[in-house]
Amino acid sequence: MKRFKVQLHGENFLLNLDGVLKKYGFYATRFIKAKDSQVAEKIAIILTHQNPNLKGTVLTENAERPQINLKEIKEVGFLKFFIKKSKADFTFYSEDEE
Repeated sequence: MKRFKVQLHGENFLLNLDGVLKKYGFYATRFIKAKDSQVAEKIAIILTHQNPNLKGTVLTENAERPQINLKEIKEVGFLKFFIKKSKADFTFYSEDEE
């Protein structure tokens, strides 16, 4: 199995992060073991959808569906994979303030 650093960009997520409903985007980095980059991308997107930061807090509306897209993917070595894996998380930004 290969190891990948997968960077994702999410858009159009309606979240209640500080008591106020706002539209947010986010960047997320995931470290994934997979046979190739396409499988790593799919796994990263599924895991991101299931993350407690988004699951249960996402309030969708039909006009602009939430999306998660690949920003960048690259194969990484053994040490970088295990050192960085525990630090992977979300960086949210308000889309209402753009």
